[in-house]
Amino acid sequence: MNKNEFIDAVYNKSGLTKKDCKLCLEAVIDVIKSALKDGESVVISNFGKFKVSESKAKPIYSFKTKSTEMTEGGKYASFKASDSLKQMIK
Repeated sequence: MNKNEFIDAVYNKSGLTKKDCKLCLEAVIDVIKSALKDGESVVISNFGKFKVSESKAKPIYSFKTKSTEMTEGGKYASFKASDSLKQMIK
């Protein structure tokens, strides 16, 4: 399901206008992005948790140079589904 299909599904279920559905979706996405940018987690009950995770620097072997180099660690967004969502999907 892409963004437009998602907006159509919310429109069909909610009774709101498509314009309002699009604005709501964009607002939700913006709030989640802003919270993650600030290092905060976003927990939505019975759905899941969006959070910022960190990867550690790791050694990798370069076959080209025949040496071991270190990758850089970094931050990335992650999502963990709630137990109720996991049960629903099974």
